[in-house]
Amino acid sequence: MKKTIVLLACVLAIGSTIAQNNNSDEAKSVLRLSREKCLSIQQGHYVMEHKMKFMSDKDTDMVRFTCDFRKLPDDTIYGKAFNMTFESMDEESNWKSHILYTGREQVWIYDTAAVIQSCDQWADKIIAGRHNRVFYTALTNKSCYPIPDEEHLADSSYSYSISDAELDGRPCHLARYRKTDFEPDTVFGINTLLYEVSIWIDKRDYLPIQYTVFFVNEENRDTMTQFEEYRLLEFSPKVDKRKLTMKSVPASVKLKDYEPYKAPEPLAEGTPAPEWALPTLAGDTVRLADLRGKVILLDFFYKHCAPCCAALPFLQNLHEKYKDRGVVLLGIDPIDDPEKDEMADFIAKRGITYTILFSERQLSQTYHIAAYPTLFFIDRDGKIAKVQRGYHPTLEAAIEEQLQKLIE
Repeated sequence: MKKTIVLLACVLAIGSTIAQNNNSDEAKSVLRLSREKCLSIQQGHYVMEHKMKFMSDKDTDMVRFTCDFRKLPDDTIYGKAFNMTFESMDEESNWKSHILYTGREQVWIYDTAAVIQSCDQWADKIIAGRHNRVFYTALTNKSCYPIPDEEHLADSSYSYSISDAELDGRPCHLARYRKTDFEPDTVFGINTLLYEVSIWIDKRDYLPIQYTVFFVNEENRDTMTQFEEYRLLEFSPKVDKRKLTMKSVPASVKLKDYEPYKAPEPLAEGTPAPEWALPTLAGDTVRLADLRGKVILLDFFYKHCAPCCAALPFLQNLHEKYKDRGVVLLGIDPIDDPEKDEMADFIAKRGITYTILFSERQLSQTYHIAAYPTLFFIDRDGKIAKVQRGYHPTLEAAIEEQLQKLIE
């Protein structure tokens, strides 16, 4: 009897494995057909809704995109020409923007003016900012992301599954792939625990009509989720080619050549630190003038800045090590709203015990902030001893050494 039970258990286990493998194979087969469909599309017009919940935020941003595009095989900047408008779906923010890329220039179009960047002159600047552009990438990008290619499908660290679904009355294949095994991040301390992509593929023509990307990350003892949804509301493979040229810019719009941003010079060493009086989370007020006679380390930061967050454990260690030696460590956040952005929870989860202050963005200009984080070393006389822009673990020894000089 025992042998019969054991044999039955083995048969069931083998059957379950075969079913899982079959499901995985079916998912990969459908994804291949969807990728083939996407690769066949060389141009088009679409309307997309994009929803995003970023890391430690609780709110979801919703933006609608209307885009005409044509793939450019030889283009190394975007790989496509496009004319795109995007606008917030939040009634309170109510913003709208318009960008054109022809393959020769990128143009930001405003009501009656436009800023133009020539690719010959400003390719590096355009490339540096392209990660901020949101597209329905399955159709517009050469890679067809997030539709996996053969190399991705062969990667055994991903698991695949498929099921039936319906979206807007359209029968779909719901294909998913996920990964849970990642190498730890030794630089910024952001470790990915889960990465999962879900793709709704129309059963009639294998067009992906929606996809979502879901992350679970761990950062400094805080587990956070990030979610994106891309939903295709309209699509046509036809496009008015005029829309992808400079002829689409209205004659009433005045063109202006791009002028690169010039970062302000750091505040000069030996000059008095600009005064301020700022609130804490508890509602108290801290004044720089009241701290005269102490060594002060100011950290200008905000919660969605990865290097800023990576520096927090190091700064907390400095606080614990030097707080009894006349050193005051203060964080100044000119970006986040203390209540809306749940800063009390953010600070508590990271074990920060030094004081965090909140300012208007004007203070960043007063202190000539050009990058985050920026550290200011202020001596006992209230003068700026050193300014450190940016953070990397390799800078920690030099930062602590500078602090020790001011203590001596």
